[in-house]
Amino acid sequence: MLMMTHTWILKEFLGSDFRESLDLYVYNVCPDLLPIHKCISSEFTHGIPRKYSYPPEHQKAAFVLFHLLVDDMAHHGQIHSEPVRGFKPDSKGYAYLLGKSLIEPIMEFHQRIGMEIDYRRAAYCAHMIIELTFDLRLIQEMGQIKLYELFSEAVEHTLDKKMDELCTTLDWFFGMETASTRQALEKGLSSRTLERMKSLRNIEGRIGFYIDRFGLDCEDDATWKGTRALLLEGMQLVGDFEAFLNPTLHAIRNSGFPFSL
Repeated sequence: MLMMTHTWILKEFLGSDFRESLDLYVYNVCPDLLPIHKCISSEFTHGIPRKYSYPPEHQKAAFVLFHLLVDDMAHHGQIHSEPVRGFKPDSKGYAYLLGKSLIEPIMEFHQRIGMEIDYRRAAYCAHMIIELTFDLRLIQEMGQIKLYELFSEAVEHTLDKKMDELCTTLDWFFGMETASTRQALEKGLSSRTLERMKSLRNIEGRIGFYIDRFGLDCEDDATWKGTRALLLEGMQLVGDFEAFLNPTLHAIRNSGFPFSL
């Protein structure tokens, strides 16, 4: 799932205490932030062995795990004790099940623009459309300003007061060198990155994201038109936020998630 979705789910998990530890929102998106560094891959940050025991000084690392548990539900429909390796087009998670009806239209679209893809690739594209459109409808209907402001406030608070603690804890959790961690965080939490996130607040930004992500021709009108149609179809599929939120929170609370507020 995308960052605003992760922010929303953590906010719902924390309940009335959601502003008490703002840096938790930054821990929560680190698996997606850190790969901005050329030496850190998404496969590494999402494939890290699951830890359920934390020393007191690194307890907040549990919220890196929180991100991975949410992704488990989005991709596989259940929480796994160890990371699932490799891409599985027939996964049973929310994003894949909801995206199944998009697979054939995606394959037809790519054929029309002269960039044919197979079922496996189309399934990945479909899950990406579900994640993009879920996140977009969420910020539109739940209040994009509130979510962006919450995340921006969390970033500002972390950069100002919690950066050393964050770097040290992430180094412990991922087993990385401090210099690489700090470089990745400084780039990932920069104003430029936050502005790029805000550029995704409307469907035009999401269309551009999809086109760029999958190497399509951004100058081709047919590509924009076809991508728009796919995302609008995705928007119609993702209206029931509770269908993902409730099972996800229930699964996390019953997983032995190692943090008590």
